[in-house]
Amino acid sequence: MQSLKAFKLWLSMQCQMLGNVQAAMLVQCAPDHPQILAKWPSTEIDSTLLRSAIQPVLEKQRLHLQLLDSQHYLLGYPLVIDGQQWGVLVCTLALADKKELPAILKWLKLGQFWLQFILHITAQESALVENAQSEKDQTEAVSTSEADAASAKAQITLPPLNESLNTALVQINASLLKENSLQETGITLVNLLAGLLQATRVSLGVLDGQGKNLHLEAVSFSANFDKRTQAMLAIREAMAEAIDQGMRINYAVDDDEQNPGESVLIKQAHQHLLHAQQLQSVSSFLLRKGERILGAITIELDRRLLTADQELFVQQAAHSAAAIMLLQQQAAAGFWQGIKHNIVTRLQKLLGPDSWRGKLIAITAVVLLVALFVPVTYHLSADANLQTTEKHLVVSPQDAYLGKISARPGDAIKKGALLAQLNDEDLRLERRKIASQAQQYRQAYDSALANSNRVEAAIASAQLDQATIQVQLLDQQLARTQLVAPVDGIVVSDDISQTQGAPVKQGDVLFEIAAGQNYRVQLFVDERDIAQVQAGQPGALKLTSLPTEVFNLRVKAITPISEVREGRNYFRVELEIDGAAEKSVLLRPGMTGTGKVQIGKRALGWIWFHDLWHWLRLNLW
Repeated sequence: MQSLKAFKLWLSMQCQMLGNVQAAMLVQCAPDHPQILAKWPSTEIDSTLLRSAIQPVLEKQRLHLQLLDSQHYLLGYPLVIDGQQWGVLVCTLALADKKELPAILKWLKLGQFWLQFILHITAQESALVENAQSEKDQTEAVSTSEADAASAKAQITLPPLNESLNTALVQINASLLKENSLQETGITLVNLLAGLLQATRVSLGVLDGQGKNLHLEAVSFSANFDKRTQAMLAIREAMAEAIDQGMRINYAVDDDEQNPGESVLIKQAHQHLLHAQQLQSVSSFLLRKGERILGAITIELDRRLLTADQELFVQQAAHSAAAIMLLQQQAAAGFWQGIKHNIVTRLQKLLGPDSWRGKLIAITAVVLLVALFVPVTYHLSADANLQTTEKHLVVSPQDAYLGKISARPGDAIKKGALLAQLNDEDLRLERRKIASQAQQYRQAYDSALANSNRVEAAIASAQLDQATIQVQLLDQQLARTQLVAPVDGIVVSDDISQTQGAPVKQGDVLFEIAAGQNYRVQLFVDERDIAQVQAGQPGALKLTSLPTEVFNLRVKAITPISEVREGRNYFRVELEIDGAAEKSVLLRPGMTGTGKVQIGKRALGWIWFHDLWHWLRLNLW
C-alpha cells in the first residue's frame, strides 16, 4: 500500500520549493472519485476553494489557472505518470507578477518526476514484501535443513527500505534536483550519503563523455581536495576496479571469511585502500543509466559493512542520481558535443561485439568509401547511328508517271543497273508526230529545190532543222525515262514498288543509294558532357542487330549542330570505324546501337555522382 507519509513529505517539499504557495492539496484520480492524499500546510485547511479546481483539470486534462484577485491565483496542475492521468496538484499562489508562472511550472514538472520516482519505489517495496512473504510461507513447509538453505538464499534478496530510509531517499532526490551543475550535484550527494550512513568518507567518480577516463568529482565534506594525494589516487583506483568489472564491490577486514561467494571479484585496490586508511570496510557502487556506466560511489567505513537496507538505499540513490547527472552532463556538453555523443553511442551499439550486422554494414561502408577514390577509365556512353560516307540520289527528270520498278530497299546494285522505268507513251507519240512533220518538211525542201524556188526551199530547210532538234530532244527525254544506278551501292530509300502508275514531278527523289563500304558513326552526346569529348579519342560501338560484335572507333569531328531529343539538347559527334573491312559485309546503313568514347581516368565517386554535382551547381547558382 502506498505510503501517505511519503506523499505528505513530497507535497511539503514541493510547496517550500515554489515559495509562494498559501495552501495546497494532492489528489489521486481514483476510479470512483478523487482521493485526497495530502494537504499543506496542515490537514485542517479549508479545502473548498481547492476542490473547485479538481474537476476542470480532470475533464480537460490540462492546466487550470484562475485569477482570484490582483495578486492571487488558483492553480490546478495535472500529474501524468507513465502516460496516464494519475492525479492533480491544486494550490493557491501569491504572485506579484504573472511572469513568474513559467518558473513555477518548471518546478512543478520536476516535482512530477520526484512523484513518479516515489511511486516506482513504493511499487518495488510492495513486490519485495510479497516475495518475502511467499518465501516465508514456503520456508515454513520444509524441513529444518531445507529451511536453513532457503534462509541462506533469502539473504541474497535485498529487503524493502524502511520508512526512514524511504523518506531520506526522497530528500536526497529533491536536493539533487535543486542543483544547477554536475559538481554541485556530486557534492550534495556525497555529503548527504556520508551524513545518513555515518561514513568516514564518501567519494564520487565520474567517467567522461567517451566513458574512458575516470575523474574524481566530489569528496564528502571537502570543498577542495588534491587529486594527486595517495588517498585520492587509492580511492580512484578502487572506483576503477569496480567499473572495469561492472559490479558492486564490498570489502571488509574479514572479507575472505564472511563473503567466500564473492572471491571471483578482484578486490586488490579496495584491499589497498582499506589498509592504507586503516578502515573496517570499503564499498563501491556503480552509477548506471541503462547499460551505460556513468561513474562510481566509494564509501569508506570505520565499522563493518553496510546493512542490507543501507545497501538497497545506496543503490536506489545511485540510480536516481545517475539519471540526474546524465541530464546535467548532456546539458553542459553543448549542442555539437551532444550530437557527437549520440553518434558515438549509436556506433557502439551498432559495432558492438554481438552486432554482426553492424560490422557487415560498417565494412561495406568503408569499402564503398575507399572505392569512391579509386581511379578507373571513364567511358562516355551515347546513342549511336550508322551511316555511309557517300550517298547518291536518283530523282525524277521530268513530270511523268511511274512505270516498272526494278529495285527495292536493301538491294545491292551495280552501276548502270535499271532501277525504274517512267511511262514514255506520250513522249513516243510526240516523237512520231514530230518525226512525221520532219519528213514532210524534207519533202517540201526537196520539191522547192527541184522547182528552183529558193524562198520556199529556205523556209522548208528551217522547219526541217527545227523538227530535227525536237526529235533529238524527245530522244533524250525518252532515254531519261530509264532510271539507272549512278554508282555501285545499296538502295536505302523507301519502297516505291507499290506506287506504280503514280504521278511524279520533276526533282522528286525516287531512290537513295549508299555507295561503297565506307561507314561513319554518329553519336548523340548530351550537352552536359560534350565538353569532355575531343577529336582523336578512342571508342567502341556495339550495334543492336550485332550484339556479339564490337567495332573500334575514333572521334573524327564534333559538329556544331544540335537537336532536341526527348526534351534534352544533344550534339552530333562523328566517329570513323577502325579496321572494319572484314566486318563491313555485316553492316547496313541506318543500324543503331550504343557507342562509348574513352574520356580518361576519373575517380569512381566522380563517375557516379558528377551528374548530380553538376545539376546542383547549376540549379543553386
